[in-house]
Amino acid sequence: AILRSFTTEMKKISLFAFSFMFAALFAVSGFSQGAAQPGAGKIGWIESAAFGDEKAGITRYINALKALDQEMKPRAAELQAMQTKIRTISADLEKMQSNPAVPVDQKAAAAKQYDGQRLQSELEFKQKEAQAAYAWRREELLAPISGAIFQSLQEYAKTKGYTVVLDISTIGNADQPSPILVLDPSANITRDFITYYNGRATATNTPTR
Repeated sequence: AILRSFTTEMKKISLFAFSFMFAALFAVSGFSQGAAQPGAGKIGWIESAAFGDEKAGITRYINALKALDQEMKPRAAELQAMQTKIRTISADLEKMQSNPAVPVDQKAAAAKQYDGQRLQSELEFKQKEAQAAYAWRREELLAPISGAIFQSLQEYAKTKGYTVVLDISTIGNADQPSPILVLDPSANITRDFITYYNGRATATNTPTR
């Protein structure tokens, strides 16, 4: 449970940050180009969250996430083992108190309770430590890839004649109301750009420590 929840939540943060960055960069880049060439070009939209789609996303981005998961497995396994010990201690304490006819060994119960509280504190500390390590390594792996994707998108937009490219990944997020009211499905360039980027990418190996 710890492995899945920890990795899943951090991936959500990663994708959200990624889409937020693209939304800002696309708007600035697109509208500045539009100001230079009034009335020229087309408007397209993408859903940057699709870049992380394991089956149809951007290969380098997906490989980086997989590498990150692999690196975090030892930490996640350690957290899982600690959680299992805490559950075992809790179950032992319940058994000690389950039979009213048998007096509870207060000294043994106190020792187990102490061990459980100590492990719980250690688990919370190690979870925070792992989350910080995940965030740092995620940034190290994904920042250069995000930059390369943005650069390629600029090239793609110029080649295809797009003056403005919008990222709609945050539409529907209550914390980030969107001014976009209508989207023409024919202006969705997500899949075409992913194909374009994957076809042009030459470096598929993610950096290591």
